[in-house]
Amino acid sequence: MSALPQALPNFEHIKRYWDFSRKNFIAKILPGEVYVSRNHELISTLLGSCIAVCMRDKINHIGGMNHFKLPTASGDRQSANNANYGLYAMELLINEIMKNGGNRTSLECHVFGGGRVVTSIKSDIGDKNIAFINRFLKEERIRVIQQKTGGTCALQVYYHPITGHAFSVTLDESRSKKIKEEEQRYVAKINQEIENNGITYF
Repeated sequence: MSALPQALPNFEHIKRYWDFSRKNFIAKILPGEVYVSRNHELISTLLGSCIAVCMRDKINHIGGMNHFKLPTASGDRQSANNANYGLYAMELLINEIMKNGGNRTSLECHVFGGGRVVTSIKSDIGDKNIAFINRFLKEERIRVIQQKTGGTCALQVYYHPITGHAFSVTLDESRSKKIKEEEQRYVAKINQEIENNGITYF
């Protein structure tokens, strides 16, 4: 195991560690976070109804990942600069790649998530997230290499920002339990916000 590679500016706060099973350093991002790197390391996150976009400049060898909960929100001023929302999370990911030497015309990506991991909840958050990201990438003309969205399983996603290799692991029931509990709390919170504040998520 070598020394932890230096993170790019603005990303020093992201948790990174050596993973013996993967034989690589892993940067673990949480909902509402973005990580961009030039290092030979993996970026990883856990997904339910959220979306993670893995993106890189295939020529200049820089890439990253985001993890957002919702597309955007009407009536919520915080969504304009909050990476929990897809529109800002996508702009932030693209801008950070470009700021660190990437070129917009060379971008390609993989898309994961948008599942309905709690089937007892009648919620279309995952579907709305999928519709948003498909529309965004089409409008921005960013090439999609792989898309694994929908379904009812929680995923752990891994991405190598230099090689562009992305893959996901379906979590077993015991590992999915925490994500399902978080999804239940999250959907209840959203429903309460809609009822109390008139916020519309789209």
